[in-house]
Amino acid sequence: MEKTKSISLSLQSKLLLVIVSSLLSVSLFIPFSSVGAEGGIQIWWPTNGTHLNGTQPLKALVEGVDPSAYEMFWQVDGGTWNWMDVSLNGSPHRETSIDFSGWNWHGSGPYTITFIARQQGRVIAQQSVQIYVDSAHPEATSLPTTFEQTTSPVSTTVPAPVTTPEPTLASTPVTTPAPVATSVANVPVAAPSTVTSVPIAGNFYVAANSAAATQASAWAQNRPADSSAMQVLAAQPTAAWFGSWNSDVTRDVQRLVSAAAAQGTMPIMVAYNIPQRDCGGFSGGGSNNPAGYAAWIRSFAAGIGSSRAIVILEPDALAQMACLSQSDQMTRMQLMSDAVSTLKNNPNTQVYIDGGHSGWVDAGTMASRLTRSNVNHADGFALNVSNFMPNADEVVYGQKISSGVGGKHFVIDTSRNGAGSNGQWCNPSNAVIGVRPTTQTGNSLVDAFLWLKVPGESDGACNGGPNAGNWWPDYALQLTRNAR
Repeated sequence: MEKTKSISLSLQSKLLLVIVSSLLSVSLFIPFSSVGAEGGIQIWWPTNGTHLNGTQPLKALVEGVDPSAYEMFWQVDGGTWNWMDVSLNGSPHRETSIDFSGWNWHGSGPYTITFIARQQGRVIAQQSVQIYVDSAHPEATSLPTTFEQTTSPVSTTVPAPVTTPEPTLASTPVTTPAPVATSVANVPVAAPSTVTSVPIAGNFYVAANSAAATQASAWAQNRPADSSAMQVLAAQPTAAWFGSWNSDVTRDVQRLVSAAAAQGTMPIMVAYNIPQRDCGGFSGGGSNNPAGYAAWIRSFAAGIGSSRAIVILEPDALAQMACLSQSDQMTRMQLMSDAVSTLKNNPNTQVYIDGGHSGWVDAGTMASRLTRSNVNHADGFALNVSNFMPNADEVVYGQKISSGVGGKHFVIDTSRNGAGSNGQWCNPSNAVIGVRPTTQTGNSLVDAFLWLKVPGESDGACNGGPNAGNWWPDYALQLTRNAR
């Protein structure tokens, strides 16, 4: 009896083991169901075997999944993973633009382009096409005039789980934020493309009615020495900042652009209106929502029109975004990407995305954030805006970032870094005006030293200063006296 019972239990155990094993083996053939993938990758462009030339888009999506709910990257010949933005042009999809004219390491090809979709840190699908780069080839194909979802895609099924290396950016680890927030779903996104940095040429605009010039005039009779100090500041070109305080930003930008054109110079402008600006600090504010910002940046760009201008895009927006939720971080980078593309619709506008400074975010992380903010379509990035870090530190930091973003150039704010930093960022008492604005930087990657923060404007209600952005003549005077 005991032996029969033992045999029965043994059979039950074996049966249970078979059932469990079967369940486990079945689970292995349910790919990525936990992350909600509905299908494989549809590649809209380029199609397999296409001969390409010039600048062309890459367009793809994961079937049945909102493009904002996953990440997509492209790589060529198994190399670096490169970010693809969400595009709402036509049917929602993922897109980027590539200049194929420099692809010559395999001659005309073939080159293997692989699209990789990732969700919650796991690869959910990938698909490759082979293309040729041969502008002289009779089959060389330009972008079709229209792109709809009915375009014959390259359909795939979701593969079994694959072990794939994490995306890299010039050997620098990439930290990936969460999927883009749904609040940005209705924001129009301009398609990005690669832009080669063009050296800044010409003279910069100097406002005749600046706060420093007005102060110099007011002190001319009773305080002639202080008036002379203010004239030093008044003689230098400084940036004009635009934000929600401009009731008609198109009109205000047009006025500056017109004044600069009449002077035969180039205006320097700072766009400073990103939602949740400054994390609610001394310079808190900005647009109320993503759609509002997208509309505002278009109004800003409309004011420039086809004129020459330099735009510094959103100081602190990338360096300070750790205060945001991961979804809001993704929204912010998408807004920055759209702003770059919108501004660069005018080829005479040179755009530099703010990249913080050397004492804030490590170069690898900043390179990743800049890449996802469309720096490849910008002229470069800006460092040390409104801060005090010395040029030597910023050049080293900028070179590290540049190596991670395809050799992009950068500009440095030297308005108050003549004495370096004492660790304070808000109206420090030891600050000194720095190198005067110039394009003669002595470094081929540094396009210019600029005065982006206006010397004499307060950082905020700290160390005796007024509210952020307000003119503070005593501090302006201190900046010049410390330099003597």
